[in-house]
Amino acid sequence: MNKIIFYLAFAFGTFASSCFLYSIVIFSQTLTVVKGFSGIVFFFLFLPFPLFFLYTGYLLDRYSKKWVVVCFQFFLFLSALLLGGGIWIFEAYPYLLLPLAFINGIGMTTVLPGRMALLREVMESHKLVFHTIAGNLLLIFSFGMSPLAVGWYREFESYSQLFLVLSGLHAVSMVAFTLLSSKDKESFSTTQPVNLKSNTIDPTSREQNKGFQTSEIPSLSGSLKLVLHFLKEDRVSRQVMWVAVFSMLALGPIQVVLPQYVKQELGLGELARGSVLVFLGPGLFLGGILTILFHHLERKGLVLLSVFVCSSVFFLGFIPFYDARATSFFLFCFGVSGGILSSLMPAILQKRAEDGLRGRILSLYTVCFQFTPAVSGFFASVMSDHAGSFWTFIGFGLSFLLISLFSFLRYTELRQS
Repeated sequence: MNKIIFYLAFAFGTFASSCFLYSIVIFSQTLTVVKGFSGIVFFFLFLPFPLFFLYTGYLLDRYSKKWVVVCFQFFLFLSALLLGGGIWIFEAYPYLLLPLAFINGIGMTTVLPGRMALLREVMESHKLVFHTIAGNLLLIFSFGMSPLAVGWYREFESYSQLFLVLSGLHAVSMVAFTLLSSKDKESFSTTQPVNLKSNTIDPTSREQNKGFQTSEIPSLSGSLKLVLHFLKEDRVSRQVMWVAVFSMLALGPIQVVLPQYVKQELGLGELARGSVLVFLGPGLFLGGILTILFHHLERKGLVLLSVFVCSSVFFLGFIPFYDARATSFFLFCFGVSGGILSSLMPAILQKRAEDGLRGRILSLYTVCFQFTPAVSGFFASVMSDHAGSFWTFIGFGLSFLLISLFSFLRYTELRQS
C-alpha cells in the first residue's frame, strides 16, 4: 500500500508540474511584452536551481524527506493557485510572471530531487535502481503528455481554469505524501564518507564533515566541497553530470521555440499543436521501458554515450521539413533516446552516491537536468525572434552533434563502465 501511495503522489505531482511548465510558457507567448519574453519566464522558472540546490539537498540529507517534499510542494501549489485565481492581473502586468515563476522554481528545486531521494526510504534497497528508473519513467511520461493534456483542456476552458485545476492536482499530491510512511533515517552526522577506491573511510571527507555535525545549516562552500570531492574521486559520476548538462541543453528549444513554431509556422490550433508535440511523450515512455527491460546489462555508460549521439541526430530533423508529421516522427525518436538518457543518468548516480551525500548529488543532477534547458531556452527564444526557428534549430542541432561526438570519444571511463 505504501508503494501505491508513493506512486500516486509522485504521478499527480509530476503531471501537475509538467503541465504548469508547458502552460506558463505558452501563456506568456500570448502576452505582448518584449522579444523572447517566454524565454525569460522559462529562465526564471529554473533560476532557483543553481542558487539553492545545495541547501535544499542538505535538507533532504538531514531531515525527513517526506515532510521536506510536502513543504516545498506547497510553493508549486501556491504559484498555480495565484496564477489561476488572478490571471487578469498577470495579463495586465506581465512582468509579475517573473517572481511567480521564481516561486515555482523554489519548490521544484527541492521537490524534484526529493521525490527521487525518497525512493530509498520507501522501496527495498535491492530494487532501488528499478524503482528509480520507474519513477523517472513517470516523470518523463508526464512531461511528454502535458502538451496534449493542456491542448485538449484549453479547447474548452480558459487559462484561469487550467491553472486552478493544476493547483488542485498539487494539493492531492501533497495530501498523498503526508499519508506515506517512511523508514527512520540516521542523522547525516553519523554517516562517514567512504573512499571510492579503497572502500575505507575517507579522512579528508571526515575533516570536511566536521562542519555538518551540528544542527546548523552548512555554508555553501562547505556543501560544495563535499559534492566536488565526491565527483573528483568518482570520474564516472562526474562524466554523467557533464552528459546531463550537454544532453539537457536540447530541451530548451523544444520547450520554448518548438510550440511557437508549430502554432505560427505550421498554423495549428491548441489541440492540433498538442497532438503534434505529444509524440515526445510516447517516445520518452518507450525509452524508459527499454531502460527497465535492459537495466541489468553491463556497460551502461557505453549505452548512455551512444544514445546521446543518436539524440543529437534526431534533434536536427524537427524543423527542416516544415511538416507536422515529420516533426512528430523526429520528436518520437528523440523521445526514445531522451527516455533512455534521463532514466540511466539518475540510476547510475543513485547507485554510486553515498547515503549521506545522495540528496546533494541528486540535487546537483537536478540542476544539470533542469537549469541548462532554461539557459538554452532563453537563448533559443532570443535567437528565434531574430533569426527564425529554422536557423535556431540547425545551429543548436549541429552544436549538440559535435558535443555528443566529443563526449563519446573523450569520456573513456564512462564508456567502459
